[in-house]
Amino acid sequence: MNSRCIPTLIIVIDILPSSPHILFRFPESFIPFTVVFTVIVAFVPRAPTPFSGLLQLLMGPAIPIAIFSVVLGAFLAIVFFGCYFRKRRSEVQSISKPELQSDPKIRSSKPSQPITKKHHSKPHSHASDKDQNKRHHPLDVNTLKGHGDSVTGLCFSSDGRSLATACADGVIRIFKLDDASSKSFKFLRINLPAGGNPVAVAFSDDASSVVVASQTVAGGCSLYMYGEEKPKTSEGNKQQNKLPLPEIKWERHKVHDKRAILTLFGTAATYGSADGSTIIASCSEGTDIMLWHGKTGKEVGHVDTNQLKNNMAAISPDGRFIAAAAFTADVKVWEIVYSKDGSVKEVSKVMQLKGHKSAVTWLCFSPNSEQIITASKDGSIRIWNINVRYHLDEDTKTLKVFPIPLHDSNGVTLNYDRLSISPDGRILAATHGTTLQWLCVETGKVLETAEKAHDGDITCISWAPKDIPTGNRQLLLLATAGVDKKVKLWAAPSLPLS
Repeated sequence: MNSRCIPTLIIVIDILPSSPHILFRFPESFIPFTVVFTVIVAFVPRAPTPFSGLLQLLMGPAIPIAIFSVVLGAFLAIVFFGCYFRKRRSEVQSISKPELQSDPKIRSSKPSQPITKKHHSKPHSHASDKDQNKRHHPLDVNTLKGHGDSVTGLCFSSDGRSLATACADGVIRIFKLDDASSKSFKFLRINLPAGGNPVAVAFSDDASSVVVASQTVAGGCSLYMYGEEKPKTSEGNKQQNKLPLPEIKWERHKVHDKRAILTLFGTAATYGSADGSTIIASCSEGTDIMLWHGKTGKEVGHVDTNQLKNNMAAISPDGRFIAAAAFTADVKVWEIVYSKDGSVKEVSKVMQLKGHKSAVTWLCFSPNSEQIITASKDGSIRIWNINVRYHLDEDTKTLKVFPIPLHDSNGVTLNYDRLSISPDGRILAATHGTTLQWLCVETGKVLETAEKAHDGDITCISWAPKDIPTGNRQLLLLATAGVDKKVKLWAAPSLPLS
């Protein structure tokens, strides 16, 4: 080694294909490459001065080695990227090739006309599947959405054009049913006072006023009557464009001795000397039933069933009778007696329906208020005639007895949770869990069944009192509500020809 030369390190950076130690993101993939540091040891003559040393370094033997290293790195990089892009091109061709080849095979194997039919039939079947999933039953007309929690009550107005719902989100909604097939419905929103959970709702004198049963967290129950506030006029004696908001007309607290309210039914009393005012019947989970004047909120009657625990109670459409389904197998019936001025004079027990062997789960009055339909845990449905001269000790009569036509997978008869009879008295709607059935009142046979009418248990059902416009038709509709936050409208099934 020349003593006048010093060892010098020259670092050259090469780009070589290798394992993916470092990844740079390209549009289609990750391209791996390794940065290789080539270390070159060159012996450069010792420089007497800095300028001469730099000149010797530039002119020394390391220059050819550095040039060779750069050329070698560039060559290897070109080879690597060339192989990479050829591989990507072959992959793209291999993916697209079967698709390109599938059409000629199909066209060559089958005539063009069948392919056209098959092509059109597939989208049609998919559309049908989507529609069927969205509306899985032929009687399913529409769904009223927008509830934030379980729907606990519903009620139609007397003209059938308004539907009030009570929801566990603390809101009462009154939907306008101008067209039951509409994609969206206008509704009036009523927020209950803080801490109140609405459990039932009933219309009062007209479609603009509702009575709401509310339960607080502490366990107390309250009744509120909401009515529309009269439109205010501006200084120029012109009505404002804003719609009148509902306000509380009357309220009653700690009713039913803080027991929960199970049902709330209202009707316009027209029997005898009644003046047509709305009478509201509230039934507690205890043994008491209370009657209220819909417009004033005055308590007009109170009865005790003395049957350990109530299941529900209903008032007849003409406002004459109250009937209660309770823990025992018997159904007690009371008559509301009206004074000459139309007010309630008294409420007296007049009948007791005996025949069931187990507790009655639900009951409803016929539209003419002359019959009662009951469902029992003994697996039967009974139709009773209550149009009797009870003051002459004439007993009620069982007109018909039907077995409940609903069974589980083991063949065990299931109980009906709720009943509702159509305004023409010919169709009985009944529920159990998520199942909805329509029965012929004349024969007791099943007309239609919707096994999964809701995604959760059905909480209440009610027929519209009159036909409702549905598209270009007028249909008799049934409303159902459930814990799935939905209210559904159902068309009445066809009755068999007699």
